Amino acid sequence: MNTRVLRTEARRSIAPWATLAILVVAFGFLYSFSGPWTKPPLAWDEHWTHAAEWSRFLLVFLWPIAIGAGVIQGMRDSRSGTVELMTTMPRPGWQRAAKLAGALGGLLVLGFLLIFAVGAVQSAFNGGFFTFGWLPIVVVGVLAMLAGAWIGLGVGRLLPHPLTAPAVAVAAFVVVLLFQFAGAEGSVLAGIVPFRISLLSPAMDVVRDPFNTTAGSMDLGQGVWLAGLAATGFLLLAARSKRAKWLAAVPVLAAAVIALPVLPGSTAEAEVSDPAATEMVCDGPVCVPRMLEAELPRLAAPGKEALRLLGTLPDAPVKVAALDRRLGYDEVPPRAAGTVYVDLVDWSIRSVLNSDDMTRTLVAGSGTPTCYSLGGVNKSFLDELTARSISSSWFLGEWKVTGASWLSDDTKNEVVRKWETFRALPPDVQRERIVAQRQAGLTCQGNQLDVLLGGAR
Repeated sequence: MNTRVLRTEARRSIAPWATLAILVVAFGFLYSFSGPWTKPPLAWDEHWTHAAEWSRFLLVFLWPIAIGAGVIQGMRDSRSGTVELMTTMPRPGWQRAAKLAGALGGLLVLGFLLIFAVGAVQSAFNGGFFTFGWLPIVVVGVLAMLAGAWIGLGVGRLLPHPLTAPAVAVAAFVVVLLFQFAGAEGSVLAGIVPFRISLLSPAMDVVRDPFNTTAGSMDLGQGVWLAGLAATGFLLLAARSKRAKWLAAVPVLAAAVIALPVLPGSTAEAEVSDPAATEMVCDGPVCVPRMLEAELPRLAAPGKEALRLLGTLPDAPVKVAALDRRLGYDEVPPRAAGTVYVDLVDWSIRSVLNSDDMTRTLVAGSGTPTCYSLGGVNKSFLDELTARSISSSWFLGEWKVTGASWLSDDTKNEVVRKWETFRALPPDVQRERIVAQRQAGLTCQGNQLDVLLGGAR
C-alpha cells in the first residue's frame, strides 16, 4: 500500500516535471555552451571526479528549480482548500508528508544522479581516471537536492501564496550565486561574505585544478548543514500546530552551529590534492600524474627525443615530468636542471600534444619553462618568446615560431629577422649562447634574447 501511494504521489505531483526540468537545464547547459566543462583535462566527461564536481556546479541552476518545485507542491492542500480537512485526519501528519517528500525528493535525486551518471559512463568508456573521490561530492549533491525539495515543501505549506514559488526560487538563485562569487579567490565579495559562510551553498565553483578534490571537512560540514536544512523542511511540511512549526527551525539552527566550525576557512583548506591523482606513472624517463596517464603514450616519444637533443648540453636534463598541479594565474612554472617540466593542463601545450611540435615545445628555452606567468605578457615576455623559438629551431634544424600563433605578421617577420641574425653566427658561438640561455632560463636572470644575440638587435 505504501509503495502504491508513493507511486501515485510521484505521478500526480510536480515531481516528474521538476525532474525533467533539471535534466533539460543541466544537459542543455553542458552541451549547448562551451567552457572548461567541455575541454580536457577539465571536461565533465573526462574523469569520474570531474563528472561529480561539474554536477555540483550545476546546482547553481538546479537547486532553485528544486526549491521552486517544492514550494509549488507544498501549496497543494491550500490550493485545493483541504487544509482543515487534512488536519482532522487521525493519521499522523508525518506519514502523509513522508509520501509527498519521498516522491518529490526521490525523483529529483534520481535526476541529479542521472546527470552525474552520464558523465561518469562517458568517462569510463573513454578510459578516464577513476577514484572514489567522487563519492562524497555526489553524496553532498544528493543531500542538496533533498534539502532543496523539502525546504521548498515546507515553505510552500507555511506561506501558500502565488508569488511564493517564484520569489523563493529567485532568492535561492541569487544567494547561491552570491555565495559562489564570495568563495572565489580574489573576489570583491570575499570581505563581505566569510569563506565559511559561502560554503553553505550546495553549488561548487568551476573546476580549475584537475588534481584537486574536496577536503573531508568541507564534505562533512556541508553534509551536516544540508541534512539539517532538509529536516527543517520536512518538519515544516508535517507540522500541524504553531508550536511544531517553531520547533521545526531547531534542526537547521543546530546544523549551522555544528557545520560552521567544521567547514574550511580558506580555498587552500577546502580543495586538497588527491594523492591518487598525483601519483606519477612513467615510460622510461617520461612521467605524468596518474590523472593524465592517458596522455603518456603521446608524450613519451617526443619527451625521449627532446632529452636526446638536450643531451648534447652540459648538465643536461635526464627526465621529462608533467606538472601535478594547476599553476596560478600569476605563478611562474617550476624549473630544475635535471628535469624538463611540462604543463599538460595548459591549452597551448595540449594543442600540440598530438603533433610533431611537441618535441619543439619541450626543447624551447633549451629545456626550461617560461620565466613569465600568464599575466606577464609584455616586451620582456615577447623577447623570451623569440628566444625560445630560436633555441627550439636550433635544436631541430628548422625554423618555426614556438607557441606564438597569435602574433601579428609584422611581429613574426621581426622574429624571423632575429633568427637569421642568430643563424649567421659561427656554430661554436651559437652553441655557447644556447648553453648560456639555458642557464638564464634556469635562474630567470637576464634577457634570454640578449643572451642569444649578444645585444645585436
